[in-house]
Amino acid sequence: MRGFAPSWATMGGMKKFGIGAGVALALVFVLALITDSLIAARAEHRISHTIFAESNLATPPKVQLAGFPYTAAAVTNELQAITVNATDVNVPGYGLMGVYTSAQYVTVSARDVIQGEIRDAPARKIFTRIQLDGVLLGDSMGIDELLIQNKDDISPRGGWETESIFEGTPEGFTKPATVEMKLRVKEGDVHISPVRILTAPTDTGEKAKIVDGKDLPGDVTQRIREAFTLTLEGRKLPLPNNPVRVYVTGGSMFVESEQFYTRVSIQDLTPRARPLNAQDQPGL
Repeated sequence: MRGFAPSWATMGGMKKFGIGAGVALALVFVLALITDSLIAARAEHRISHTIFAESNLATPPKVQLAGFPYTAAAVTNELQAITVNATDVNVPGYGLMGVYTSAQYVTVSARDVIQGEIRDAPARKIFTRIQLDGVLLGDSMGIDELLIQNKDDISPRGGWETESIFEGTPEGFTKPATVEMKLRVKEGDVHISPVRILTAPTDTGEKAKIVDGKDLPGDVTQRIREAFTLTLEGRKLPLPNNPVRVYVTGGSMFVESEQFYTRVSIQDLTPRARPLNAQDQPGL
């Protein structure tokens, strides 16, 4: 008995069917990705709006929900991470600063995933970082036009360091001083202190000469060292617990805290800010 040989027409039909099936699967995959992205974007928008409405922020914070696909969290009941990045947070006692918070491996329900809600949910870790720029830190220290630089790498892409170079004009002086600084966390507080004065004016007058720190009069040295010394009490910082890390990079100082195996709600992801003054309101 002779074997059956498929005709060219049959083979062509099977090929067309295979191509069609592949195209259909690709379309389903693309639609699934689009749907997943839309659900994630909607949840991010709701979380951002909720925080903005309740925390007196100048602008809605940027919210990002980690995990791909996002809707898989509805099945696993675990959200990989939710991060909130808020700028110009008007913190009482300090002024405008940036606050970045990330809650990681958060236990959620399917409804939480779809609606973008987090209420008293278990979280494996909460990481918070605050950014203090030269203006804010200078105001706290009484130093005008404070510049913050990395000690070893002053480029904008320099890594983070716990030693720094501060340059600014202390209160009562008319010319700037440049001081090598060290930043440390001790017993829950942030300590900023001078290591050595690199250059500084010889006195407070407008005709003062800028000289090497080793050549300064003793009383000027003392005043400058005092001006460049600051302690930030951990309990007064807009952090959920005491700071564990401080460093400088990119012209700002950053302070970080961590919590492990705790619970979190959306409102915990950004500190409540003081209402902005008229001059601090964002323009149109």
